[in-house]
Amino acid sequence: MNILMRSILVSLNKSQIIKKHVSVQLTIANNFHNNKILYNKDDPDSDIIPYRFDVQIKEKKTFLEIIRIYKRDDHARKAQLQFITTALKYMDEFDVNKDLETYKALFDIFPKGRYIPENKYQLMMYHYPKHQDTALLILNKMESNFIIPDYEMQKMIKDTFGTNGLVMKKCCSMFYWLPKFAELNPWPLPKPIPTDAKVLAQFALAKISSIDVQANTTVYRTKDVPDAIDDTWIVSTMSKSQQELLAVQPTDKSLTVEGPFAIWVDKYYIDYFVLKGEAIKREIIYEEYDDITKLKIPFWEKHNFKIPVTIHEQEDGVYYAMCATGTSSKDSLLSWIRCLQKTNPILEKVPVTFKLKSITNEQLYIKDAEKPDVKQISENVDATKK
Repeated sequence: MNILMRSILVSLNKSQIIKKHVSVQLTIANNFHNNKILYNKDDPDSDIIPYRFDVQIKEKKTFLEIIRIYKRDDHARKAQLQFITTALKYMDEFDVNKDLETYKALFDIFPKGRYIPENKYQLMMYHYPKHQDTALLILNKMESNFIIPDYEMQKMIKDTFGTNGLVMKKCCSMFYWLPKFAELNPWPLPKPIPTDAKVLAQFALAKISSIDVQANTTVYRTKDVPDAIDDTWIVSTMSKSQQELLAVQPTDKSLTVEGPFAIWVDKYYIDYFVLKGEAIKREIIYEEYDDITKLKIPFWEKHNFKIPVTIHEQEDGVYYAMCATGTSSKDSLLSWIRCLQKTNPILEKVPVTFKLKSITNEQLYIKDAEKPDVKQISENVDATKK
């Protein structure tokens, strides 16, 4: 019916009489739209399906209820392909993109037994191609979110498209490959992903500092620091080799706190800061431990040991510590330096400059007679900030 009415409207617009009167064209178009002739939101075969997902509470229960209402209203499944395609776009917004039950409810929209090829010719001709392509979109969405189908979903695919179609081949491929790659992440996260920022910061810093096996992560509270303004948490990481490098830091050279830098933990990103100093200029020894061409007898030779270069010494400087705070404010970073002074007394003598990515030039000082060197001289704007 909709196709017939559209063709009638196109034919009327092409007539010479109506072409000369623009007002007549507008009147016909308005009547068609206002009387819901071209489309109707109450019609399940309507082209305007996204209105179903325009709800205030966007959660799993609401998403499943939308699918249930669609199944109840559209018994013939006339607009099933459009509904499934639209629902896939809204899964991230409803936070159900990693829920297997929702994918099975979405796949259950396909009627059972209708699209199974009955002979080899139908199988060769890609039986019901649009429906199979839409089913493959569901499986591809699951694959991109690392969702492994279960045997119940495999049975649903078998009852809908048969055992010899591309949909079943895709499902079997996911059965084989996804379990192999599911646990290969060297920084695994619990499921479901925690939403607490402090817990996410601990995972983020553990990921960054994993290059040094001696890295130790510590959680501080700013309320334990005298003269602290913010009441928040501080997650700090520092290794034994970094403490040794910091212990020999010259007191006449200042250290710098730079940031914030962003790191992603699943779909969340965390801002972190680094404490770094100038690069150490010394002789770098490149030796192979298995090389015996220059073997020396150490009984009567004088030993000359040299400190090997650590991974924390880079071309742009030496990285001593990293942290993430609840507020990412200047006061929380000053409290971080105060906390590091307890295990690194050298920080009481070395001046610390804060270089933060900001557009303000507000100055903040710690007024302490015993520790006057730890201060924020001024907030420098990052020159590379766009």
